[in-house]
Amino acid sequence: MERATVLNDVVARFAIDAPVVAVEPFSGPAGHINASYVVTTPRGGRFFLQRLNRHVFPDLDALMENVARVTRHVGGPLRLVPTREGLACARDDQGDVWRLYGFIERAVARTMASAADAERAAGAFGAFQRALADLPGPRLHETIPHFHDTPRRLESFECAVQRDSAGRAAEAREEIAQVRGRRELAAVLVKAAASGTVPERIVHNDAKLANVLFDAASGEALCVVDLDTVMPGLALFDFGDLVRSMATRAAEDERDTSRVRLEPELFESIARGYVVATRELLTPAERELLVPAAQVIVFEQAVRFLIDHLEGDRYYRIARPGHNLDRCRTQLALLDALLAGERALEQIVTRV
Repeated sequence: MERATVLNDVVARFAIDAPVVAVEPFSGPAGHINASYVVTTPRGGRFFLQRLNRHVFPDLDALMENVARVTRHVGGPLRLVPTREGLACARDDQGDVWRLYGFIERAVARTMASAADAERAAGAFGAFQRALADLPGPRLHETIPHFHDTPRRLESFECAVQRDSAGRAAEAREEIAQVRGRRELAAVLVKAAASGTVPERIVHNDAKLANVLFDAASGEALCVVDLDTVMPGLALFDFGDLVRSMATRAAEDERDTSRVRLEPELFESIARGYVVATRELLTPAERELLVPAAQVIVFEQAVRFLIDHLEGDRYYRIARPGHNLDRCRTQLALLDALLAGERALEQIVTRV
């Protein structure tokens, strides 16, 4: 928790035309990575303040250059507040990097998707990809290099198993074996990209329900948020993440894996929302890889959670011992369901 004097000093560096009444921790969903606060001014105007995680992102200046370019190009309600010098972010005396957004008052986040929410959220990400298809150069920075390089993630996993730095490999034997048994999935998307079968696009790279804000009154999707991983990649990465995060009603850290079931109506809503919103953007090859992409991204996320568990929970915030192992198990259960239902899911994609 930051001290009030530090927070007030940080807010004073941004170009807001009102004194600050309070800076309080944000109580809503804001992801695992950054520290988030709500800034309140005397007349009720509010702002969303974030301290960026410099341990996760190697080049925060490049990250904020991406965010500034993307928000300007896409438009909509998500707007950065510049510093008094006109910069996209501020650096405090300890070297931490901060940004400030205008608070979107009518917005709510969802934690569990109905079919309608799933379709709207998928549509928001599809529209986001389409809006960025004509972003002028130069190429966006890679804020986390090799982020969706699944074979590389698998290599990191094997290194984590061998090192066993937190002494946890023995308790995760079953999960380690499951990952190794599905290792052929790792190369599917990387090979398609390397062969030129699917094009590079600007994508979100963390497409999930929590990263869409909805209008509290109408329920319509307002905008996509959490843009730290927006960078060059494959459209398939985002579709895979949408399925991963919304095609089951089980929580991401559900301890009872028997509750992790793939819901066909949710998958169909995701596919419909995404395909309709991307319109003519997707190539036939991309459409053919939508279901495999979901399998690959779920597999990759299982690997990432398992690596973090084996390395002592250094990346994702945890709320209990074994939290990342629980998350890994949930992903593996969802992967089993995606593989078992592959033919039916491909029929759904063809239908929508």
